[in-house]
Amino acid sequence: MVAIIVVFIAFSSLVYIFGWNWTGINGGYSKITTTRTTHGVITTTEQLFTKTLWDWLQLLIIPLALAIIAISFNRAERKNEQRIASDNQQEAALQEYIKEMSELLLEKHLRDSQPEDEVRTIARVLTLTVLRRLDAERKGSVLLFLQESGLIDKAKRIIILTGADLSGANLLNPDLRNADLSKADLSGAKLSGAKLSGANLFLAKLSGTDLSGADLSGADLNGADLSGANLSGVKVTSEQLDQARSLKGATKPDGLKHP
Repeated sequence: MVAIIVVFIAFSSLVYIFGWNWTGINGGYSKITTTRTTHGVITTTEQLFTKTLWDWLQLLIIPLALAIIAISFNRAERKNEQRIASDNQQEAALQEYIKEMSELLLEKHLRDSQPEDEVRTIARVLTLTVLRRLDAERKGSVLLFLQESGLIDKAKRIIILTGADLSGANLLNPDLRNADLSKADLSGAKLSGAKLSGANLFLAKLSGTDLSGADLSGADLNGADLSGANLSGVKVTSEQLDQARSLKGATKPDGLKHP
């Protein structure tokens, strides 16, 4: 498009400078002058061009516009199809994960397993793998599933979420009390109004996370990265915040920005 615009401007400039009337761009028409001799009589006729370059260009405007519309529509349609396909793949991955985890819980007795048991390793690998494939809402669904299944309770942690990609997870008012989220990546997550009292957030990545209105009373924030996080209205003590690794740019509970 840039190239076309540049060429058009350059061509228009030449028309203006040299007065190329045959183009029709400047509104003029060129004339054809014909001189003939018939029986000793000289006749001169003048004829205007009936079609100029500009006329022909005008004839191309509608087909060109239709072509552009068709291309734009096809591109939008492809993007929409890709989005739908991606959404279907993610939903299938989530449902398959829940199915496999349910089998581990009901048939392999995951809750009663010991730290060295293979079933725990399988459950952790399944969890870490699926989280990398899901969008924000579905990551939130996985986190809620783990919590409600009693798999990440810090009193009896079954699945270790160290290094888990929960970035951008979207959950409104989730109940994550006493959850073990130590060393998990929750950066950019939307956890407004979350119940995180007593949660283990040791070395957790919470940069840019929306924790507005959350309850962090008794939570372990030792080494947590809270840079850029929204902590407005959060229930938390200054002693807890002092344990965090970084609060740079965070919105403090009183609504003021941390330097």
